[in-house]
Amino acid sequence: MIQTLFHRLGLILGILLLQILVLNHICLWGYAIPLLGCVALFYTPLDAGRIQTMLIAFGMGLVLDAFSNSPGVAAGAMTLTAFVQYPLLHSMAPDDVIESTIPNIRMLGGYKYFFYMAILMAVHHVAYFLLESFSFFNLPDLLLRFASSYLFSMLLALSIELWRTSEKTD
Repeated sequence: MIQTLFHRLGLILGILLLQILVLNHICLWGYAIPLLGCVALFYTPLDAGRIQTMLIAFGMGLVLDAFSNSPGVAAGAMTLTAFVQYPLLHSMAPDDVIESTIPNIRMLGGYKYFFYMAILMAVHHVAYFLLESFSFFNLPDLLLRFASSYLFSMLLALSIELWRTSEKTD
C-alpha cells in the first residue's frame, strides 16, 4: 500500500515537474502551449472521493499557478476538470474493477480510455484558455490556441500513457 502511494505521488510530482520545468517554456508557433498538469488527474484512483479529488486538483493547480505566473487560471481549470472527472470515470469504469485501481488503457479499454482522456483534456483546455483570456474579443486566436494546445497536449499525454503501460508489462 505504501509503495503504491509513493508510486502515485511520484507520478504526479513527475508530471508537475515536467510541466513546470520544461513545458512552461515551450510555445510552438506562438500558439501551442502543452498543458500536461491535468494528466495527473487522470491517475486518480476510483476510490478517491469527489471532494478529495477536487482538493488535490486545486492544490496542484495552485502549484502550477505559482510557477507559471498565472494567478488562479490553472487552479480553476484543474478544479473544474476534477469536478467532471469523478462522474465520468465512474460511468466508464467496469463494475468488477477494484476500487483502488488507477485508470489505464487495460482497465477501461483503448477506446474508452481515449474518450475519457479527450473529454477531460478538452474541459481543462477550454476552462484554462477562457480564464486566461477572460473575453471572446479575439475568438479566432482563442480557438487556434485551444486547438493547437489541445492536439499537442493529447499527443504528449498519450505518449506518457503508452510509456506507463509498456513499463508495467516489462
